[in-house]
Amino acid sequence: MPEGQTVTPHPYHPRSLSLPGYRPNQVPISELLGLFFGLVAVVLIGTWILAGRYNKRGADRVVICWFVVCGFIHCVLEGYFAANHETLIGGGSYLAEMWKEYSHGDSRYITSDSFVVCMETITAVIDGPLSFATAIAHLTGSRHRYPLQLIVSLCQLYGDTLYMCIEVKDDFIHGEFGHPLHFWFYFVFLNLFWIFVPLILIVQAYRALIVTPGGDSRRAKGSKYK
Repeated sequence: MPEGQTVTPHPYHPRSLSLPGYRPNQVPISELLGLFFGLVAVVLIGTWILAGRYNKRGADRVVICWFVVCGFIHCVLEGYFAANHETLIGGGSYLAEMWKEYSHGDSRYITSDSFVVCMETITAVIDGPLSFATAIAHLTGSRHRYPLQLIVSLCQLYGDTLYMCIEVKDDFIHGEFGHPLHFWFYFVFLNLFWIFVPLILIVQAYRALIVTPGGDSRRAKGSKYK
């Protein structure tokens, strides 16, 4: 650090970060997490009911709910970050404080890290609307549902894998490694959803796309000789 430069006290890692204008959160963590997961629950339950009215059952209903929740998170939460990352550190809105809370697990969000800003902007602008489009395609039975599912899931998997791998290569310097909430819940657990679920959906979409309209590829091939 240059001589004479002071570090604004803050709870983030690495401790040497200079965060001028930092404003501590005023909303309790229980309220922030309760609001976030409460909104997700409302979106999830509402979508579940709507899908049922379209006579969707089982896996189709779950897939629709997943993409609507993704669209909500990508457009609202990540869209807010993409638009306000430069002033996030001093923000006092609920969304700003949610990001400052999450940043305990990854301080790249409050320093406007170039990769994180680009990744989240792409996620908000492209993955978010496409997630809603995929949910609508599944809801209406559109023939575009599996190509859309494959595209969105590949984007999510690639972006999240790159995001986590860069932090691994940086030796987890942007958070408190091993912390039960900040590391294991925020950084690891929440992000793993966008690793494992897209993997499953990629396989499902691939299997659906290689099936011919009249049945699976083996039956279709055999029918030529009957």
